[in-house]
Amino acid sequence: MKKFTFILVIAFLTQTGTLFAQDIETVTFNAILEEVLNLNITGGTNTQTATFASPDNYNLGIDAVGTTTITVESTTDWYLDISAPDLVGGTGGDIPINNVGVWVANTGAHQIGPGLECTSAFTSLATSCGITNAVQTIIDNGTGNAGDASDNAFNVNWTMGTMNNTMNGLSIFDQLANGDFTTGTYVTTVSLTLTAL
Repeated sequence: MKKFTFILVIAFLTQTGTLFAQDIETVTFNAILEEVLNLNITGGTNTQTATFASPDNYNLGIDAVGTTTITVESTTDWYLDISAPDLVGGTGGDIPINNVGVWVANTGAHQIGPGLECTSAFTSLATSCGITNAVQTIIDNGTGNAGDASDNAFNVNWTMGTMNNTMNGLSIFDQLANGDFTTGTYVTTVSLTLTAL
């Protein structure tokens, strides 16, 4: 019986050793999360046209030239600048770019306002930003504006000659009367620049 028990114990230990035999190899897995910063014009038009065809247009300006819809996709907080050279064309001088204004409104989850994700001083026609040759920030980081296009969607609303806020204080009629420029077709290219913080 001792011999049988001994053989049984040896058989059990041999089988147990076989069950627990292992060979382990490892694989290193890297996840590289690079910064993403993307500005897209998603609607409206890439060409905005202000047509001055009545005394009211010349005296009061054009409140609603058009709207450009944009989205921002960013893995970090960001700000958006605007700038443009003066409008050139016609047969007289150039039209100062501060006759063109913009104001912004959020359409995504991130809101504009004190204590919110984004900030802007230009959120209504009355507070329009008169565009300048130098860059100006029209949307800035608030409490944290990193996010995707559903977070960061905005309307950029265009106006011209309305003399609001930081826009040119003289009407288009007054500037024409001063000989600053003449009637005709003028053009410029406006730059929207997205920058990561």
